[in-house]
Amino acid sequence: MKILEFMKRFLVYALPVLLLMSCNKEAGEGGQASIRGKVNTNIRLVLTNPSTFQTSFPAADQEVFIVYGENISPDDRVHTNFDGEFEFQFLREGTYTIYTYSKDTTGTNGVDPDRMAVVKEVEITDRKSTKDIGIFEVYDTN
Repeated sequence: MKILEFMKRFLVYALPVLLLMSCNKEAGEGGQASIRGKVNTNIRLVLTNPSTFQTSFPAADQEVFIVYGENISPDDRVHTNFDGEFEFQFLREGTYTIYTYSKDTTGTNGVDPDRMAVVKEVEITDRKSTKDIGIFEVYDTN
């Protein structure tokens, strides 16, 4: 009789709590939110010298990456459109890291001077929101 009573109490009290805990979803695909932004290319005569700026234009067909939550590797990638705009759709609430690559403007990346990461973090708190993370500035020479 005690086992049967214990089972009833478990089903009434503990099982709903366990079910609610298992429904907690992490950052990633499967939601209704989105993250959007834009990438601009800035041309300098000398990458490490901001005073040699020449012009700026939308970065068409630039790769932009997203990392979900605490993941290490990129989870998805999009390319910007002709106007430098991009969007990641169908995201759930959570924290995301968005990044693209620029040529190195610091002069310290001896390993690969063509690939300096430009990174932004964003948190989605509303399941139907659209977060605009603004403009990524990337750099190149003539």
